[in-house]
Amino acid sequence: MKKYIIYTALSFFAILVTANASTIKGKVVNNSNGNAIKNAKLTIGNVSVRADKNGQFKFSNIAEGMQDLKISGSGFKSSIKQIEVSKSDIENLELKLDEITFESREIEVFSSSRRMEKITEAPSAISLIEGKQIEKANAHGQLTKTLEHLQGIDVVQSGMNDFNVNTRGFNNSINRRVLVLLDGRDPSTPLINLMEWNSLQTNVADISRIEAVRGPGSALYGANAYNGVINIITNAPKDVQGTRVSVTGGEYGTMKADLRHAGNFMDNFYYKINVGYSTQNQDWIQSRDTTKGGVIEYAGLVRDVTGNRNGVGVIGSIDSLINANRKAINMFATARLDYEFSNNSTLISEVGYSKYGGEYFVNQTGRILIPQVSKPFVRLAYKSTNFNAQAHWSNRYTDKPQIVMNAAASSGENSDVFVTDAQWNEKLLDDKLRLTIGASYETQNVRTAVEGSSALLNPDSIKNNYSGVYSQAEYEFNKSLKLVLAGRIDMSTLFETQFSPKAALVWEAMENQTFRLTVNRSFLRPSYSDFQRRSAAGAPANYNLIDSTIAAQFGISKLGLGSLAQLNLGNPKIGVESSMSYELGYKGVVNKDMFITADVYFNQRKNFISNPLGGLAPDVYTPVRYKNSDANDSLRVKLGQSTYDRLSIDPVTGKAALIVAPQNIGLVDELGFELGLNYYLNDNILVNLNYTHLEAEIKENKVATNKILPNSPKNKYNFGVSYEDKHSSMPWDISIQARMVEEFKWIAGFYEGIVPAYTVVNLNAGINISHELRLGINIFNLLDNKHYEIFGGTYLQRYSTANLAYSF
Repeated sequence: MKKYIIYTALSFFAILVTANASTIKGKVVNNSNGNAIKNAKLTIGNVSVRADKNGQFKFSNIAEGMQDLKISGSGFKSSIKQIEVSKSDIENLELKLDEITFESREIEVFSSSRRMEKITEAPSAISLIEGKQIEKANAHGQLTKTLEHLQGIDVVQSGMNDFNVNTRGFNNSINRRVLVLLDGRDPSTPLINLMEWNSLQTNVADISRIEAVRGPGSALYGANAYNGVINIITNAPKDVQGTRVSVTGGEYGTMKADLRHAGNFMDNFYYKINVGYSTQNQDWIQSRDTTKGGVIEYAGLVRDVTGNRNGVGVIGSIDSLINANRKAINMFATARLDYEFSNNSTLISEVGYSKYGGEYFVNQTGRILIPQVSKPFVRLAYKSTNFNAQAHWSNRYTDKPQIVMNAAASSGENSDVFVTDAQWNEKLLDDKLRLTIGASYETQNVRTAVEGSSALLNPDSIKNNYSGVYSQAEYEFNKSLKLVLAGRIDMSTLFETQFSPKAALVWEAMENQTFRLTVNRSFLRPSYSDFQRRSAAGAPANYNLIDSTIAAQFGISKLGLGSLAQLNLGNPKIGVESSMSYELGYKGVVNKDMFITADVYFNQRKNFISNPLGGLAPDVYTPVRYKNSDANDSLRVKLGQSTYDRLSIDPVTGKAALIVAPQNIGLVDELGFELGLNYYLNDNILVNLNYTHLEAEIKENKVATNKILPNSPKNKYNFGVSYEDKHSSMPWDISIQARMVEEFKWIAGFYEGIVPAYTVVNLNAGINISHELRLGINIFNLLDNKHYEIFGGTYLQRYSTANLAYSF
């Protein structure tokens, strides 16, 4: 009876509250031009709603009295408006938001501290791409091209979709010194950590923001956040309600089509389905088999080779192989379901799949053709204000063997990755201290002996575990001074335990003028092929005549140097590559119209992981030598120092062989400077320019024949002008960006040469025909400056595309 009375009383109270509640309807618009702001978030108390594509919103059952209405939207300053709610419903409430410009301190980033914070207070050098910049990128759809005009970011292209993204020097043809995350997942290949940019299970249109941390990130992210972190975040279903259809066409047979639909049901469930297909003709790619009509585009390139590849062979010629794989394709599909427990608590489940192929990558030996690869994934995550957790599984499977074009070899991969991580953060001591604690665990299972290709590793099926714990403490001495201390311990069955500390002092000397001093350590783990590779490094070599001559001269037994296998083997003793970094940074707003960033850094890098094909084997394999020292001296002279050093016992066959393997070789000091400037001439015109300078001094190199180069220009310049018409009935925009790169040296494996200086001008323009329909065009390399950006890459030419997107 007592419970019944309480229940009745609560029900009656709820009825009274509902009876004294009102409905609020209105529209969110841009204060500068009156255009509707779609997907704006509005919150009263614990109730949140989203504006639709026309900026319209509706609250129901809002209690009477004064209420704080919070409004926010991507690219706009957040606002709080006090409204008085009475018994009467509120109709046609117009809410205006101002666009974010760099005088605003409200721009926030996540990746510096693994939590949201103001960009001016971030304890690292960081760049952000969102809003209009993402919208403009839809005209071309190549995610990496949105990064190439940021200071300190090296984006080099060696084919239609073969990109290497790096920060602060020491790029490579297969760069793995920057950690790339897509919604918290590392989408790189587990075998060699190659980033396949055309295989992502998303498209540019569904990306909410891209954050680029320039500089070491191992203190929070662990292995391979060596030079930086590229964090790609896609849209939540709740933020993109409705349907979007996009088609793109352009030169080189470019055809792309994307469809995204997002909706909700049962109030708290939000879903999103995203599918896409693209194809491009690889007309830039041509045969380098000079014995059968191929062309070497410039001196120093490695010749392609016709021949059998473990049963997959190149029949006829390299030309026939290229013609059969002329089209680069990508198809993907993802489905995501979010359940909101509250405004700040969401459970996320997502499944996705991509299949891509017809891609050509440059590596340390030459070019590799990727005919077809499948990449599924599953993700489950929980996000809230103070606690986040995620688990995901991903797989990479080569449906067809990957073909090495300069050797009679092929390779495959079937890799499974499972990751769990969790993080908690809280404010303490009257909000002066913010504490973050996190942990992660990962298993990787890699196999290379898949159908159609032989094993690349020995042993082939390998499984390794990676675990890490980290913490960051941020203490505010006062409103202008903050100390940040962080550290992470990484443990693995693959490498020795690593500790990566970080310390930063952030000082706001005056409003919107911030200085930063940061010291941290980062490390790069060796790849599986660095540890366990076993593959041919060339055709067998015969030194029987030399062996017989020396044996007869000194009256000793022969070594048996007949047909010697040339092998590329892993080094089980290889260690991690590490760096200590010291940075001084500045972020500031001048006269409310100009945003300036400046960063100077000094890196001490050691234990460089050498190219496996550098020509010298470490002391991990038993050398093949005569028992007579004078005979060995004679052998060294006749073979040459490099070949003599490679002469070792093959641990599998027990026979003499010529072995190359990677090792830790160098100590390097690096000094760099990055300057960025964004200046609003008026409400319509934005001028941006940046400059990057890098110098490196090789302090030590144990293997002189294996050169160490930063593979980056000493000086690089970017300049751009953007105009945006915000007030006409059909708003339009146009931007021109110029990138100037000095000549620089490049070395990676077999490839060594000069990358000549080049200047590239890009044009992007778009018009909003209506609120629902946008037309965009993009022209890369507007002046058709034929050039290459890495030594070994193909010549790049002008590339034009147009995109039509309709949202409803």
